[in-house]
Amino acid sequence: MKRVVIEELLPGMTLAKSVTNATGLPIVAAGTMLDDSMIKRLQRLELASVYVEGDPEDSGGKTLTELEAELDSRFRLVAHDPIQQMILRTLRNHLHATHSTIHLPETPAPE
Repeated sequence: MKRVVIEELLPGMTLAKSVTNATGLPIVAAGTMLDDSMIKRLQRLELASVYVEGDPEDSGGKTLTELEAELDSRFRLVAHDPIQQMILRTLRNHLHATHSTIHLPETPAPE
């Protein structure tokens, strides 16, 4: 089982956990295969993420460039925050260490 942000859901994924409302009542049952209309419904609920079946370490077949673009997108609103930028650099280095044969030199922290 892996957690997937709503914006990255794809048709054909299967929910591993039921989606519940604020009071804990199930809205969509575990085992439901997602299609375009179900994904749009989940997006309207303004959920951050859901759990789908699959290996949590799987990058979804995405390239290093795609993974970096997603990372940049997630950190776009905190570009002015030096602590968040340090976290971004650390995550980028991790991506390169785990998805690349080329190793980037450590980027020094801003002073």
